[in-house]
Amino acid sequence: MLLRSILMLDDSAHSIALGTAIGMFIALTPTVGVQMLMVICFAFVTRPLFRFNQIASLITVYISNPLTLVPIYWFDYKVGTYYVGGSMTQQDFARILEFEGFNGWWETIKQLMLDVGSPLIIGSLIVATFFSLVTYPIMLRLVMHFQKREPGAHADETETQTVIPHKPVEADQNAKSVHLHSS
Repeated sequence: MLLRSILMLDDSAHSIALGTAIGMFIALTPTVGVQMLMVICFAFVTRPLFRFNQIASLITVYISNPLTLVPIYWFDYKVGTYYVGGSMTQQDFARILEFEGFNGWWETIKQLMLDVGSPLIIGSLIVATFFSLVTYPIMLRLVMHFQKREPGAHADETETQTVIPHKPVEADQNAKSVHLHSS
């Protein structure tokens, strides 16, 4: 459903693919709760340099949500432990990510940064960079294919309707009736 929403956007394939890649990067970093704000701020800061489809970014950040938060951050953490070490179990990690309300969210963010900060941040930067770089060409091709197919389907229907000749059909009917009367 998220993919279809992105493919239906009315923008250039490059802008949509770039927006999706930026959203993917932000989604895979430990920034839950401020991801949408980050997309808007990033768009504002980079506007003089380049433009991207902000809606595609905002849709893509929904990849990280309450159901996917623990697996994504756990994977980020495990990748980070290859570089800076870390010994937290998945159960301990999941417990840290349980929170209620804004105060709980803020305490969770502080605990994440204090208890698992280095491996989580380093791992998330590696994972987010990899997946955003992979996302761009995949989305570019998907959007180009979708945009090429969609207008083409409508154009074929229009061409079929406008190509049907009206005069020759009448001429054929007149010729048949002349032929029937002369026989």
